[in-house]
Order: sequence, then structure tokens, then C-alpha cells
Amino acid sequence: MHLFLLLFSLAVSLTAIEGYTGKTSLIILDSPSGFITLEDKNISVLAHPVDRTRGMALIPIDYYASAGDYNISWTTPAITRTLPLHISIASYPTETLSVDPAKVTPPPEAMERIEAESAQAKAIYGHFTPIRYWNKPFIRPIESNTTSAYGSARTYNGSLKSYHGGIDFRALTPTPVQASNAGIVVLTQDRYYSGGTVIIDHGEGLYSCYFHLSRYDVKPGDLVSRGQIIALTGASGRITGPHLHFGMMANGIQADPLDLLLQLNALFPEPKRPL
Repeated sequence: MHLFLLLFSLAVSLTAIEGYTGKTSLIILDSPSGFITLEDKNISVLAHPVDRTRGMALIPIDYYASAGDYNISWTTPAITRTLPLHISIASYPTETLSVDPAKVTPPPEAMERIEAESAQAKAIYGHFTPIRYWNKPFIRPIESNTTSAYGSARTYNGSLKSYHGGIDFRALTPTPVQASNAGIVVLTQDRYYSGGTVIIDHGEGLYSCYFHLSRYDVKPGDLVSRGQIIALTGASGRITGPHLHFGMMANGIQADPLDLLLQLNALFPEPKRPL
């Protein structure tokens, strides 16, 4: 086993990690100690959810990151290792949407609210809770078809305004919404763009976000379990029709939620099927 871990460590240090804009690079390390440094950002090394003798690090790549070669430093009490990271530009679709003009060019009286909500969100996502609340794979908040993918460049009423920071699920109002995994509710609020909003802190820099809701069934401070009903879908905020927007934040950066959940869930063994 020791020889395998040594060889694995050497392989990690010599093989470039592939990263894509908007995606998350999850790397497995042979120790749960230390921290990762990418440019001026420090990222905690976390314990593997199944094998606690190993570590992992979630490295979200910003949607607007520049392509190229970067060096990641992994610093432990014993040694600092360099891990090469190559970032490529991911390909995303474009969308043209028609919404309430006030949600594209807000009136002056709405700007103070929008700025306050933006600062509040930045403070929430920038907080690192040194506790892991989840110990099972993540689930989708509802079982439904997706109608809009993460990363789409969005043109609202003829103006390119943003990219889609999550994924949309088709959902008539009201459809029950499940917590994607265990965590602490940190926000339930009606917001200018996202409408009825619930944010859950899963610990260690991971947050899940549920937008455009019509009702909350939880409140800030509640400890929720995976699959617990937390809200009902709706058509609030900047929308073209009723749906659920689901997003994930990793270390303060918007991540492609389905890509991130796929990687996290791959850490768990496949459930055994009955014979």
C-alpha cells in the first residue's frame, strides 16, 4: 500500500491536471493534510469522504479564467510539491430570452437593493465552514428535464448581460424541492434577480442554491438532511416562466453544478445491486 501511494504521489506531481473554464478540477492526494495554492488563492485540502487516509482538493476554474498553463503548489508540514494545471476554454451555448425590462435595466430605486444583495451573497460564499455536513452522494433537487445548461451566454431583450451560473429544471408551480445534501440553511429570502431563494451551506466551501421559489419550508439555521423538502418551485425573480434554478458554489466560485456533483459522487463506491 505504501509503495502504491508513493507511486500515486509521483504520478500526481508529474501529470498535468486538466481544467476547463466553469468546471471544477477535483484532485486526489495521498494525504489529507496541508493546503493548495493557485496564484494568490489558498484552497484547503479536505479528507476523502470514503478513505480518510487520503485527501482531496476542489479547484473551481472561473468562467472567465484565461487559458494556459499554471502551477499549483501543495504544501504539507513535510514538503511542498508542484502540480501543473492546464486550463482550456470550455464551449458553452448561447440563449436569447425575453423578460421584464426592469430585470434587464433596473430602475434607479432598485440599484441599492441589488448592490446589497450582491454584497450579501459574496459574504456568504466567501465564508469557509470548517465542518463537513454531508457523508453521502449528492442528489438532484427535483427529478425533471433540464431546460437551460450551465454556462450559457445569455442575451436578455437584445442585450448580452451575463452567463448562466447554474442549471434550470422544468417545474410547474408548485413542485417540492429537495436539499441536494445535508447542510445548514444560511439564507431564505426574496431577491431581485433570483426571486425566492434558499442557500444551503454543506461545509468546507460548498454551497447549493435554489432560485425562483414560491415558498420556503425551512429557515436560516435549520440543519437539513439530504432529500428533505426545503421549498416549492415558483416563477419569482428574473424568469421567462416557472422553473427551478439550481446552482453550486465551490470555494467562492460558481461551478457547473452537474459536473461538480458527478465528480463528488464518483468518490463513493457504486451501490451493490441485488442478484
